[in-house]
Amino acid sequence: MSTFQLTIRTPDKDVYSGSINSVSFHAEDGQVQVLAHHASYMATIQFSTVKVEGEAGGATYLARNGFFYFDHKKNEALMLCLYCEEQSEVSYQTVEEYLRFLTSELEKGDLSDFRVLSLKGEKLAVEKQVKTKK
Repeated sequence: MSTFQLTIRTPDKDVYSGSINSVSFHAEDGQVQVLAHHASYMATIQFSTVKVEGEAGGATYLARNGFFYFDHKKNEALMLCLYCEEQSEVSYQTVEEYLRFLTSELEKGDLSDFRVLSLKGEKLAVEKQVKTKK
């Protein structure tokens, strides 16, 4: 099977970098699966499980607030996210604490319109992440 290079990066670190057969995730416009030599493609991600399949097996990650870009000419993909962790390593206690923090920030009421929209989007993504636990 044909492969391509995928890098998943957050502001803190490279979460994943390697040669894979496919990547699947939920973009804002629907479910996506990308294989080697896909047409150039760009998508935004609010929250998604990201399934990476390679020669040696696969892994599942949870990603929030980012975008995905596949470059057909280079046959490589880049996913940039504010948050991404391998699903098996997620601390749901920390995620639930963060959800409580977001809720309390939104209840303050003295926020700019931009900040309210940003926090609401983040809260929605975190709520979806908490639901993956159940």
